[in-house]
Amino acid sequence: MQIVNKIDLKRKISKSIINESGSTALVLFDNSSEFAIIDIVDDQLILSYYHQFDFTILDACFSTKNYVWFALNGTRNIEWNINTKTVSRTCGDVLQNNLAPHLRGYSCIRVIASKNLLIAANAGSCKIEFYDLNSLLRLDNTDALSEVYTKNIVVHPSEQIIAAQTTDSEDTGSIRFFEIKDNSVKLYRKYIATLFAPSACSFSENGDEIVTTGGFPPFSYQVNKFPSLDSVNEFTDDEGLNIPEPWGNTRGITYNNDFLISSSKLIVPYYNGLINYIEQGTGKIIESIKCCNSLCNSLTRSQNAKLLLCSAIGGEVVLLRNNSLDFNIAAQTTQYEEAAYTTTNLLLPFVEMEDSTSPLDFPLQIRDGIN
Repeated sequence: MQIVNKIDLKRKISKSIINESGSTALVLFDNSSEFAIIDIVDDQLILSYYHQFDFTILDACFSTKNYVWFALNGTRNIEWNINTKTVSRTCGDVLQNNLAPHLRGYSCIRVIASKNLLIAANAGSCKIEFYDLNSLLRLDNTDALSEVYTKNIVVHPSEQIIAAQTTDSEDTGSIRFFEIKDNSVKLYRKYIATLFAPSACSFSENGDEIVTTGGFPPFSYQVNKFPSLDSVNEFTDDEGLNIPEPWGNTRGITYNNDFLISSSKLIVPYYNGLINYIEQGTGKIIESIKCCNSLCNSLTRSQNAKLLLCSAIGGEVVLLRNNSLDFNIAAQTTQYEEAAYTTTNLLLPFVEMEDSTSPLDFPLQIRDGIN
């Protein structure tokens, strides 16, 4: 992995993403209604423009090369045309959260293009909504309860399953799973409960494990088998307790937004400005790259994995060229072990579901194994 270009936006970044072709980057800022579009040309990051909405942006995703969907607090989901710099479409209902009145609108959003599907978490109703991407009509009988603040929606390699990650405190969170087939949605009756604030999760390349990262701090991660959700291990890095406060972003959500998985290695943007390669099964740091001068909080890649994009809270956006990491994304159909573990009752509360929690009294320590 080689750094090829950097740009400093001099603003507190919450997240950055790159489109599939590796031609455009989108940068979101902490507690902000503004975003930045960066063109990527011949391994150079070129700031194209800033734009500001009237509402705080909580999440975003590319739907195609030149279109982005935004989830915003206080308004409907917005589709943005990057080229024309205009809003092309909107969808959703703005509802106020009775327990947290400041939450109105949507907290996260995701597109599954192969299924022509738009998925958005309504922060007001605490439900996940499923839309036909072309018509923007909500699918019948698919609104699913999420109960608390949904921070991420992650798609399984088979594109038939999603994980909805919720963060409910500085120390706890959960992940529930939904199966999507023929425009119908089923809920998996088991869910993952974490003993740290989860910030991101990702399925392994073949879809048979799910890794959850987070911490408020310290940085922590846990591994679960999928679909059984059996606990494999949990690791933590107590050194992260030494980083200066504030430890999360303005909304109290933990850092370390996005990470990558390559051949059983976690490629993690770290609190000390490094990108660390961590052996998933041992917690050993086997390689590090100095990337930023402040806490790294986001790492994403283009579809062919030739380009990686890292960002830090200090405002740095870094373009890296990948010449060694192998991302063997092999989509497969994952079947749940028993039909009894799925239900069409999408409003099933956590108290009526089976949880999977790490059995460790104390997580194993992430350790430096480079020397």
